Amino acid sequence: MEVRKAAASDIEATVDLTERNRQQYQKYQPTFWRKHPQSAAVTQLFFTRLLTEPGTYFLVATEARQFLGFLIARKFPSSPVFDPGGDTYLIDDFCVIEPRHWMTIGEALLSHASTLIHEHGAVQILVTCGDRDLAKAEVLRRSDLTIASNWWTKPLK
Repeated sequence: MEVRKAAASDIEATVDLTERNRQQYQKYQPTFWRKHPQSAAVTQLFFTRLLTEPGTYFLVATEARQFLGFLIARKFPSSPVFDPGGDTYLIDDFCVIEPRHWMTIGEALLSHASTLIHEHGAVQILVTCGDRDLAKAEVLRRSDLTIASNWWTKPLK
């Protein structure tokens, strides 16, 4: 398996995987994670822009030309009332092709990104994970991440 910087030729696969992930997350929380009808088109434009955005790490995992997963880490501003002691990076878009691959592909992507981010002076990462995304949560736990906050939601009908 190779973890490398994403290229324009990876965008279609990252968007497809993101759309699959959105469909699953929508099952977990139908209101909060409701997929917009144009989400794929919007994501394609956004991911294409991120390829060249300074301070963004956009990584993909591949093996023998097969796309296995990806991770995007972006510099994230700390709240003005907290001082973590340096830069924070948010890993919001982070997917693998199958849940069973979180412990291998997901761990490799997270480890690679953490090293790059740390080498550039950051002091912490934040990773989003849906409440019922148990396989992803397990790789985060095993990678020594801890829960800093939870979001609670209630649809208002």
